[in-house]
Amino acid sequence: MKLEAVLEGAIDVHAHILPGMDDGAQTREDAVAMARVAEKHGTAIVVATPHVDLASRNRSQVAEIIRGSARTLAAELVSSGLSIRVLPGMEIAIDPHLLSLLSNGEALTIGDNGKYVLVELPFQHVPGYAEKVVFDLSSAGYVPVIAHPERCNEIANDPNRMYRLVRAGAIGQLNAGSLTGVFGKSTRRVADILLRHGLAHVIASDGHSPTARSCRLDQAFAIASRTLGRKAALRAVRDIPYAMVRGDGVRLEDPERYTPRRWFLFGRMGV
Repeated sequence: MKLEAVLEGAIDVHAHILPGMDDGAQTREDAVAMARVAEKHGTAIVVATPHVDLASRNRSQVAEIIRGSARTLAAELVSSGLSIRVLPGMEIAIDPHLLSLLSNGEALTIGDNGKYVLVELPFQHVPGYAEKVVFDLSSAGYVPVIAHPERCNEIANDPNRMYRLVRAGAIGQLNAGSLTGVFGKSTRRVADILLRHGLAHVIASDGHSPTARSCRLDQAFAIASRTLGRKAALRAVRDIPYAMVRGDGVRLEDPERYTPRRWFLFGRMGV
């Protein structure tokens, strides 16, 4: 299926573009190539979000390492003739002590602006303490952004698990590849459910390479435009992410509970 959409000024708040930091870009050349693809397809700012497990790493240094690496890459992009900007961030494995880690400066927010926090759930389940972490962060003025909830098995089996996190104060971030089918039909279906029910609000690339998992948002934007309309799709790839990197507040529609389709002997009922 060919997807075309003119996209300008998109903000990618989740990308593994810092070289040698995790399973994303491995070299400077990889990182520059990823940025070049992103800029070509309409992205103006990319937030570098390496995987971080603050429970198992030297927390006193990791934030400054990421900031320094992002500054270095930003300079290399300019010297390579690119105008795309790169900002520091983290994709943080959810931790019951996340609030104190943020307060101590050991965890970075999206764009390093002190408000939005990119949080990764385990792929198999939602920890029992997750809602408390979300509520505590929200009460302290942070906004937890749940990375790719469509790829969490518990949420895939029960999208209303995400409803409870959103009601507690979280924002959902879909992967572009989930909407375009990179992760399979099942994940694409869950991503569509979350998007339609106000359980996911932002689309980001989760880019890992210049090719297979690139930092493109235009194709997912085209799909979201057909699903929600162009204005709402632009909010998901440009307006809300721009507020995130600035540390501004955003107004979101109330989430809707998901009601699964029910099959009966002579047909189907429900939505």
